[in-house]
Amino acid sequence: MVAMVMMATREEDEDEELLKGLTKEELAEFQDEMDEIDPDNELLPAAYRVPDQTEKEPTGPFDREHLIKYLKEEAANTEHTEELVPFEKKIRGKVWKGRERKKSDTPLLPDDLSEVLEGASEEELLEVAALLGIHGMLTTAQSEQVEADSAWESLRGSGLRKLKPGITKATKTKQYTDINAINELDLEAAMERLRSDDPSLVELNLNNHLDITETHLLEVGKLLKSNKYLTTLYLANTRMLDTPCKMIADALTTNKTLQHINLESNLLTREGVEALLEMLKVNSTLLELKIANQKQMVGHKTELMMGKVMAKNQTILRFGYKFESRGPRHTVNKHLIRNNDENRASRQVEEQKRRLEEGESIHLDGCVEEDEVSHV
Repeated sequence: MVAMVMMATREEDEDEELLKGLTKEELAEFQDEMDEIDPDNELLPAAYRVPDQTEKEPTGPFDREHLIKYLKEEAANTEHTEELVPFEKKIRGKVWKGRERKKSDTPLLPDDLSEVLEGASEEELLEVAALLGIHGMLTTAQSEQVEADSAWESLRGSGLRKLKPGITKATKTKQYTDINAINELDLEAAMERLRSDDPSLVELNLNNHLDITETHLLEVGKLLKSNKYLTTLYLANTRMLDTPCKMIADALTTNKTLQHINLESNLLTREGVEALLEMLKVNSTLLELKIANQKQMVGHKTELMMGKVMAKNQTILRFGYKFESRGPRHTVNKHLIRNNDENRASRQVEEQKRRLEEGESIHLDGCVEEDEVSHV
């Protein structure tokens, strides 16, 4: 390898010595021969592939300011030549002209009628124009006034009042501040009622509570296992993690009273959401579950799991979640519609039974009264 490098270096030295011994004419001839040998060699720069056509000596390095100054002086010293063809405005094609309408010399009204109209007032003229349907003779304001007066004549005697012209004021929209509202509930008092299993505590709202901690959430999940009166639980925006969520899901596998739970806007991940879905496989009392707007998306696999769980659960009526995949969303909607239809049908059957029972009891009471009267 060293020998090859030494041979290549020796060849380069020999080439340099040969080139140094050539004159300018010989170098130019050699360059022409090189151009003829390989003029399209893309591996060489353009300066080496094109013969040198400059005979002047180089003026030095590039000077931008000097070049701009030269161009300005050259432009100022150049004389302006007149245009060979002066500008002329020419219209090409045909110019459109509208048709002239001929004016008829015949009067619109007879002489006697025109004399009557000349002495009429403006209001009388408006009434005549409205009756004849000559709206072209009226201005926009006059036409609107005639229409308003005719509408008022048709409403006279109906008890309605004439609308006075004025500025229509828009109704003020109600500002929905529940999302950013601060929950002022006494947390310790509410937790004490939950610990004592208070029968009057049917609904517990802990949404947006600033004082709630993970310890409180874990205690709520622990107390839900034995609670027999709570039916609605709101835990939205409480900074809940997966651990309290798993404990709540485990409690709802045995809880038979809770029907509505809201866990939206928390810090749940796929593990917490899947724990809730496993709970829905065995829970038969929960009617509403909201788990939208969490820390991260749960993914397509978990959304498919939602569809499979909803196919088995026949009691859930409302499921709050924003799907990213179209297929699982349609599947869940289909099963929710099924559950709502079955719930509606069962309520109708219960209502019919209740009405029948009330009718039978009334009929029996009437029979008893007739027997007593006949016996007397």
